[in-house]
Amino acid sequence: MNLITKDKLLFGLPIEIKDMGTIYQPRLKDFADKNFDVQKFIRAFNIKANLVFENADNLKNFDVFIYQLSLKLPKDKLLITELIESLKLLYKTDKVELIMLDNKDINSICISIEVIENNESKIYYINRDNYDNFAKIILILLDLGNNTTDDELNEELSEIDLKIAQRKKEFERKKAEREAKLNKEQKEEITLYDLVNYIIHTDNSQFNYQNILDMTIYQIKNTFNMYRQKENYNLFMRYKTSGQFKLDDDIGHWFFNN
Repeated sequence: MNLITKDKLLFGLPIEIKDMGTIYQPRLKDFADKNFDVQKFIRAFNIKANLVFENADNLKNFDVFIYQLSLKLPKDKLLITELIESLKLLYKTDKVELIMLDNKDINSICISIEVIENNESKIYYINRDNYDNFAKIILILLDLGNNTTDDELNEELSEIDLKIAQRKKEFERKKAEREAKLNKEQKEEITLYDLVNYIIHTDNSQFNYQNILDMTIYQIKNTFNMYRQKENYNLFMRYKTSGQFKLDDDIGHWFFNN
């Protein structure tokens, strides 16, 4: 799987994917111009077959889209319609369509993406063989995925470090399960627009309703996290210097604590 460099994420630069061409990180303005909901964009790449089918051992996540086609649902109810609209944003092209060469052969169903590269037409395909890896890359853009593969991580770690990493991974897995359960129980979830509101209205913010439109989802999340860390650090320092609170623990400077 392609790994994405931090600078491309941070500065919202186009990203080249092996055998899949160049994708462009959508900005808030792109969603507004296309009247396309951000949550639908996220959902298109966060499909999990094991949450749809009881026995998903031999199924792939792309099969969820194919399953919906077999139900003959209205076009505006199909998840694959959301995937196609999402791909249009990512590739900056309207030439994205579903191709069904053989309805009886699931491997022949794919999405074609036509773009112009070096003044020539080029076509890429999304199918059940490459959807998962492609989706992982997009989730990284959304700050929802891991940018390091397990194999690469293992190569860099010593035996002791590896054991620590495995324990940490297990801890993070259990933590993720608890958080997922908590989010499911919550009636209202924090949306991207909640983060936007925070960024705009937090003290000493440099953003407003206009310039924030040019930010990517990753940039919005990253900015929110930086502002929140700075706010927590300032609050901690006020407590610590007030003399009214006993704070045994200390925290590093907000800028380096991320």
